[in-house]
Amino acid sequence: MLGNFFRNASLVEKFLIPNIFVVIIFFLSVGTLSYVLIKQQLRKQAEDILSNSYKLFQEQVRMKERMGLSVAYLVSRDPEVKRALATRNRRLLHKYVRVRADLELLTGIYDLRLHFLTPLAVSFFRTWNPERFGIDVSKFRRIIVTVAQRRTPQKGIEIGLRRALVTGAYPVMEGRRYLGAVELITPFNPIMDQLKELTGVDSMMLVSRKAAAHAEWKKEAERVGDYFLYYETNPVLRKLMLRALDVPGTVLIEQNYAIVARPVFDFSRKSVGLLVMSYDLTPIIDSYKQLGIYILMFIFIFVVATFFMSYMIFKKYVEEPINTLIDHTERISMGDVDQKIPIDSKDEIGKLAEAFERMRISIKKVMDLLR
Repeated sequence: MLGNFFRNASLVEKFLIPNIFVVIIFFLSVGTLSYVLIKQQLRKQAEDILSNSYKLFQEQVRMKERMGLSVAYLVSRDPEVKRALATRNRRLLHKYVRVRADLELLTGIYDLRLHFLTPLAVSFFRTWNPERFGIDVSKFRRIIVTVAQRRTPQKGIEIGLRRALVTGAYPVMEGRRYLGAVELITPFNPIMDQLKELTGVDSMMLVSRKAAAHAEWKKEAERVGDYFLYYETNPVLRKLMLRALDVPGTVLIEQNYAIVARPVFDFSRKSVGLLVMSYDLTPIIDSYKQLGIYILMFIFIFVVATFFMSYMIFKKYVEEPINTLIDHTERISMGDVDQKIPIDSKDEIGKLAEAFERMRISIKKVMDLLR
């Protein structure tokens, strides 16, 4: 059926229809390929953004760890601190209430807590609440217990009784005698807030049941599988972000958001939960769409211009010579053999015109003889 159509179709139809199909297939191919490439590039860009954000989160944690450990080290070298812990004299440590306030002004990090503890991991002096002391923290402050057991400094994230924190703890030694420990506690939540300010990435902290075993805050926290929701920067995205738990470590793109769940480790490099991050890809997607429109417009203009030029060439050097040849052959059929058939090219049409010209000459000779 298709063969019969093309057999009986005009030259213009034989030229236009296949070329239109070629153009359509070309556009579909270019569109599909562009979509696949843009999708791959979008995923790569999303992975890079979330990967860099996770690295920034880790760097922020390390910065606070180093700050905490540095301050704890300097304080542990103070002879009055050693005397205070050795003699259980809290009055000698009251000057650090002012030191704590100065540190907050100096660093711009508020809610810093300089904490002194006895060898048995009992809270001895709290610079943020001097009247509260004597609390045994050995059940939930693993980092302090580790300092007491190993007599070595420790730093890292810890899930506390009322909140998560980043701390640097240093042993206070008098020769080989362990007098206690001093630590500088920095809040964990501002790290996530700062991550959003710097990168635009929203985040959610999920703490595992084991890590939150002694936490009091979990009583009011939402339970999410084997985790407790500790903190989030954007509650509106909670349901969407929790989808990342299905494939931890893999970047998912859902509703124009890139989401991923990465582990959070404590001072002993044990996982205490997951940091779920999400990034709004809408501006990037819009820019890719605009770029895609420009590319398709350029290709469309190029193809149309090429198609038009091809058609003009076809019309001038194929259609018009054939129509001219048809006119002359019709005149010959009517007995007009005096008008020479023009031969304007050396292609197949030109050769056909030469053949008809020879035929015209032969017919003319015969007609002249008959006269």
